[in-house]
Amino acid sequence: MRPLLFIFMVLLFSCEEQVHWDLDSRELPLLVVDGMITNERKPHRVSLSRTVAELNQPPEPVSNALVAITDGDTIFLLNERPAGTGQYYTDSTVQGVVGKPYFLYVRIEEREYWSERTEMVPVEPLESLNYRKTPENPNLYEFINLETPDPSMTQLYLDWSHLLGGENPDDARIWFRYYTLRSVDVNELFKPDQQRIVFPAGTRVWRTKYSLSSGHQAFIRSLLMETEWKGGVIDVLPANVITNMVGGAVGYFGASTAISDGTVILPLR
Repeated sequence: MRPLLFIFMVLLFSCEEQVHWDLDSRELPLLVVDGMITNERKPHRVSLSRTVAELNQPPEPVSNALVAITDGDTIFLLNERPAGTGQYYTDSTVQGVVGKPYFLYVRIEEREYWSERTEMVPVEPLESLNYRKTPENPNLYEFINLETPDPSMTQLYLDWSHLLGGENPDDARIWFRYYTLRSVDVNELFKPDQQRIVFPAGTRVWRTKYSLSSGHQAFIRSLLMETEWKGGVIDVLPANVITNMVGGAVGYFGASTAISDGTVILPLR
């Protein structure tokens, strides 16, 4: 090796400078909030748990908290039930209203957390449920394009257990959720393939569609980027999921307008 080249390589690998990173560290575990109020007259749920340090570790529920939802005029207290689960519910008479602001308040011992202002936006009517025969089996069906024209979260519950004569009913029921977001994300376009859902004629389908505010969309988008959209052709760098909670908690408290319907899958010619 030439002397000059040798000296250059020695200097290159010996000139190391210690770098100190300013990391955004927070006290762990954090409080995780998951809740929503809708225009449905029903008990509305808020879930409280703690972040975990290990993959697939079950979250620890947070009990004995003071949890309340307010619209600025009325305070709705939530009760934990069953005790020890971290699941808090309003009573069944609470019903959200479009145009009112809603806030979540949580107190755990001496610590207080609250959500930023959130409001319901109107929900568009449900469109016809389109489905087709599967190519490999004409006796089974699958949905066609479940996307909606407006930003929304839609939950579907399918049940064909009544067609099996009482055998293995749990194998003939499925619940799933899908989102339509007003955005074009690269990792959404190239997201991994989702589980394919097929079902027979006679299946009963119940749908509930929830409107999404711009802030709620942003939260869901950031959550999907770190979960279901991971592992596609193109991934984004890992980042913290957006939150509208203040006081050191993470998660989201939303307000949505909901609309529901039910139908039966009829045979196609």
